Amino acid sequence: MLLWGMAAAAAIGPVPVQAQGNGAPAVGAIRDEVAERLRALRESIRPRGSGVLGLMGYNVVPDGSTNALQLDRTTLSGDSDPTLTLGQMGFGFTWGESFPLFTEIYLGYARYDPRAVFSGGVDDRKSPLRWNNVASTIGIGYDIRLAENLWLRPILNASLGYAASDASLFGEFVQFRTGVDISPLTSLHVNVYGIGGALTLAYYDYRPERDIDVELRYTQIQLRTFGDTLPAARGQATAETIGLWTRYRWPTGREVFGRPLRWVLDGSASYYLGDQRETLGFAWSAKVGGGIEFDTGRWELGAMGINLNRVRLIGRYFFGDKDVSGYSFGIGMSF
Repeated sequence: MLLWGMAAAAAIGPVPVQAQGNGAPAVGAIRDEVAERLRALRESIRPRGSGVLGLMGYNVVPDGSTNALQLDRTTLSGDSDPTLTLGQMGFGFTWGESFPLFTEIYLGYARYDPRAVFSGGVDDRKSPLRWNNVASTIGIGYDIRLAENLWLRPILNASLGYAASDASLFGEFVQFRTGVDISPLTSLHVNVYGIGGALTLAYYDYRPERDIDVELRYTQIQLRTFGDTLPAARGQATAETIGLWTRYRWPTGREVFGRPLRWVLDGSASYYLGDQRETLGFAWSAKVGGGIEFDTGRWELGAMGINLNRVRLIGRYFFGDKDVSGYSFGIGMSF
């Protein structure tokens, strides 16, 4: 068998040498095309540190109108596949008037085409491989009463985030299932932590005929990479946002489950002062929408004295400068 293998190698050995003389241009073109495709693949799965941290900045800043949002930059894509999907879910509450400690926990995510999101040119090709961000933010604050219905709330925030390409996630799955080390793929990820805080001025006015909520919030969180983050993606960024959120609720005159059914209108506006502004491509955004609210207080759902009182179903329209627009659907809960 060894002799046969050596003979076969000797027999086919002269073929490439002979072909090189007559078909060098064709072989060279094929080689260049393969090299270009490999370069494009490496580029599509390579993280852009500033861009990843910029989007992470959007994910970590708590938003009172949490929702799922899809943005489609049609100038960069000719199909209906969204260029950027952003979402956040979470909650915040004050434990009670006698113990005015405020607690918030938010989880944000993003899925995006890096070549379309992080480049300004309209001719950039879309990448078949997407990137994914997941980030969580917790906050501890204290409610200081300034006047009737008016509160000042300083908050300390901490964040933790992770970003990886589809290729990296696939490599980690294969490595977990088979034990095979695919480090060229699994090493393509970014670890992020953040420390910061917020200051909120809140107005709450609840009456039988209507409820009014207004919050004006300034948030700043310093983000940094750590651990085994890919060297090319290491860095730091600042997530800084001023946001205004408002909600108006009033009874519909009907009851559901023996409790009032309410109409809900809400709106929010955010102005981005940090690095997320450059990555997102727009300086401000706003959401307006409405829906209905069910009263679930009679069921006493909850634990440790914290019960679920209301559930809201709200649809929103999203818009911003530079012709950015989108839509969202949110589910809200009051405790």
